[in-house]
Amino acid sequence: MSETTTFKISYIFPNGDKYEGECSRTSDGVVIRKGFGIHTSASGVTYTGEWENDKMNGSGTLKHPSGAIYNGLFRDNMYHGKGTYRFPDGTEYTGTFNNNRFEGDGDFTDSQGLVWTGIFHKKAALGLKLKLNT
Repeated sequence: MSETTTFKISYIFPNGDKYEGECSRTSDGVVIRKGFGIHTSASGVTYTGEWENDKMNGSGTLKHPSGAIYNGLFRDNMYHGKGTYRFPDGTEYTGTFNNNRFEGDGDFTDSQGLVWTGIFHKKAALGLKLKLNT
């Protein structure tokens, strides 16, 4: 098995997106994002974090122009695993994600700063309980 070497690159895509970070070459010579890098889309979305197989994979932060921010784990360009999503209004969810959706144990902090804890499944969160500060 040959060892893949990474190298740094600064690249502007035809659509105006920009990537600065580590890359490697596939066996057929195609350059793919691999390692740590920053990708900024033409619309202003910025991802800073780990790449594997030319996709967001591993730990990273995705910032949207709206002010929304996700910080946590990614798999194949999706929020997947432990993470925190802060909405533009300041509310936030911290917990487990599965393919961009809240899934499993998590805490939701509402606009008054109250923390609701429980099990989330897609768009439902039945039986949430108020987490009391002790």
